Amino acid sequence: MKVIYNEDKKIRVEIEKISDRPYYSMQYFGDYCLEKYLKEGSCNIEEFSSFVEKNLISNEKINITNKVHGCSAFTAFNMEGDILFARNMDCECAIPMRIQLNNNDSYKSLAFLTMDELDWEEDSYDTLDIDAKLTLAAPYSPKDGINEYGLAVACLTDAKAIYPQHNKITLFDETLPRLILDKAKTVNEAIQLVDNYNLFYIVAPLHFMVADANGDSAVIEFVDGKMVITKKSKDYQIVTNFTLHNNPNREGFGKDRYENMESELEKRHGIISENDALELLKKNVIPGDEQWSAVYNLTKRSVLITFSREYNNVYKYEL
Repeated sequence: MKVIYNEDKKIRVEIEKISDRPYYSMQYFGDYCLEKYLKEGSCNIEEFSSFVEKNLISNEKINITNKVHGCSAFTAFNMEGDILFARNMDCECAIPMRIQLNNNDSYKSLAFLTMDELDWEEDSYDTLDIDAKLTLAAPYSPKDGINEYGLAVACLTDAKAIYPQHNKITLFDETLPRLILDKAKTVNEAIQLVDNYNLFYIVAPLHFMVADANGDSAVIEFVDGKMVITKKSKDYQIVTNFTLHNNPNREGFGKDRYENMESELEKRHGIISENDALELLKKNVIPGDEQWSAVYNLTKRSVLITFSREYNNVYKYEL
């Protein structure tokens, strides 16, 4: 185990290497200044980097990167009636990290992120004692996760999205999953939170799928500078990388993955086991870009996850 301290900020981070893929686990203790960020915001990556430098990394110059996430996600039920939220993380490369936060000011959550966006390389764990990289900024970068109320979220690329630019605080779009996990109990609460902010992106804009333990789900999108919501209309809901709103023919990148998953879930009337959901995800990756496949049980507040290069290993975690 590696331990990183920032005594000035009263932050302690414990990191364990779980596998040689590599895949890591993090326990984060301390205030990552989300409330301050929500008040100040950032209009571009330079401003966000400056915020992180001042509040978490002790004024060291940092390099936050981002990549296109050609992902998929769907909601369904298992045979017991539990609500499932399944998600593929597809991108060019990833160094996956599981993160659990220990902060009394936010809801408990379990999430996954990719540390290469925080300046890690595959051997960075070995040198954390002398170079902590941007590890202390990890709470801001979850790609998907679940909180103690069974609210789950995932971000996916939507290249045609146009973000709002109203008279509101602006946030880095990659931080929205953290906002939602920390502060939303339901889909409707998540939507209300997102509506409070403008967004900016680095490489490509995003849309977001959210689902809750009540069985509600929605895809939050941004069309012509306005937030639009697509709620589920069946016992399942699917999203890939094209805008769902006003797109009945599902034109765009990810149409094939969407229709493959739709065909299977329609046959099953939206009922699928967690193991079968994992298999459905693995059959619909972007070849060469697959990084992880996760199935969250929103009823039990648990997740099954497996990673490329070691698909025979299935990890299970509970909140």
